[in-house]
Amino acid sequence: MKILAVDDNRVTLDLLAVLAGRLGFDDMTTISSSSDALKMIRSGAVTYDCLLLDINMPDLDGIALCGLVRALPAYRQTPIIMLTSMTERDYVDRAFSAGATDYVTKPFHISELGVRLRSAKVNLTAHSEMLAASSAREDLKAVLSEKDLITGLPNFISYKALENYLSQLSTAALGATQVIALKINDIQMIHERASTQGFLFALREVGEALCVVFPDHSNMMAYAGSGRYVIVQGRKIDVRAAELEVEVKKALDEKNIKFDNGNPMDLNVSIGNPVVARVNSKQPAWDIFDRAIARAESRMIRK
Repeated sequence: MKILAVDDNRVTLDLLAVLAGRLGFDDMTTISSSSDALKMIRSGAVTYDCLLLDINMPDLDGIALCGLVRALPAYRQTPIIMLTSMTERDYVDRAFSAGATDYVTKPFHISELGVRLRSAKVNLTAHSEMLAASSAREDLKAVLSEKDLITGLPNFISYKALENYLSQLSTAALGATQVIALKINDIQMIHERASTQGFLFALREVGEALCVVFPDHSNMMAYAGSGRYVIVQGRKIDVRAAELEVEVKKALDEKNIKFDNGNPMDLNVSIGNPVVARVNSKQPAWDIFDRAIARAESRMIRK
């Protein structure tokens, strides 16, 4: 795995190279200027498999660099791990909103760095396999259960990045966080009737409706596959599922979404009650997401 590490502190870069080498990741390039790093990445001379970006840099901070790199087609799915000693929620939110997939705090612990790098490698391999499978079935319908079919919408990040985001929140921030999920009703029927393009268009339209209903930048969202969306809210608010469903339905009806044959798609959704993360619990992020999704699906069944 080719790694590029960017930090204005040469001591930090040297330490990263040593630690990564001990972990078996010895193909690392280091650079101390974020502007020079951006030029090098844009040149395309080398395509890196993973980026480590310090947040606090003088010429171009790591969050801005992350956003610029993420806009490049070759780096839309590349693991980007942010490096920083700043754990305030605002920095975490901004980093993930810009496209970061993970976060490591300074001073580095070799075990934590190892977890992040191995996770990046696993995700990289999984993405390559998904692309190969997609190429093999290019004439077939999009897989219903496939995650991360929505890109380019405000506050929408990958499902894995959303897991990492929730896992990285401080105890104080986690105590003020809740997770809700949305499920598109009759998603199997919609998937069967729509073309691949029409199905993906419908998923994106629901994502856009969520951006309208949940405009606050403290909301982080991801598509979880099978017509399910997960929303991590940065503050506890009174969620009235029925009222939110009406708002989403109104936003969707205004779009007048249709199947390829011109028939109305008539999208309806179900939203579950929020799941509040237990601060002192070892509960993994994916388990919290699964509980939120189960609540949305349970509500759909009860209708």
